[in-house]
Amino acid sequence: MTPKGPKWTRQPDRRPQQIIAAALDVFALKGFRRATMDAVARAAGVTKGTIYLYFSSKEDLFIQTLRVHVEQVADLLPAFQLEGEIPADDSARMVTRKLLDALMTPNMAKAMPLFVAEVKHIPALRKAYVEEWLPQVNFRLAEVFSRGMEAGLIKQLDPVITARAIIGMFSEFILTQQVFELKDITPMELDAIADTIVTIAFHGVLAAR
Repeated sequence: MTPKGPKWTRQPDRRPQQIIAAALDVFALKGFRRATMDAVARAAGVTKGTIYLYFSSKEDLFIQTLRVHVEQVADLLPAFQLEGEIPADDSARMVTRKLLDALMTPNMAKAMPLFVAEVKHIPALRKAYVEEWLPQVNFRLAEVFSRGMEAGLIKQLDPVITARAIIGMFSEFILTQQVFELKDITPMELDAIADTIVTIAFHGVLAAR
């Protein structure tokens, strides 16, 4: 019988990503407090000492694990422009679908509850949220809406509130469909979700009169 090898093969250049992937599973299963670096090391197929070559502490590993997923979403926003040759609706629909692809994943379903559970209890996590992640996502999207308002494409609204309201719609789908696993009870196509979010955001829910 062939003995079982480690979960991860030796790929030093990819080791931080492998550790982060294993850490997400361990944190999701046990929570931040009950999770141990020994458990992460076993899941990653490395020694605990190897983890400390890349991450200074369990808290640092936890924050970096969440940061990876925030940055995946933030990286999509620079492509979102309301001005230009592409009609605003089409541009918004394209980026909305990309955001849904990034958000409606099993990994994001694991990361989001971890963030909500610990953001008030880990000062460094809250600092990362306030000083990095909020500007990357909420404020960057608000800038997009501000430019759209200046161009006369969007009603004059508070851009930060507008951005947060849009993000709230995405968060609702992550929570209900992925975290609470209602996707099997109320299955929804991502294209249909994207079309509905764009319609509500750009045209409201009232029928034209």
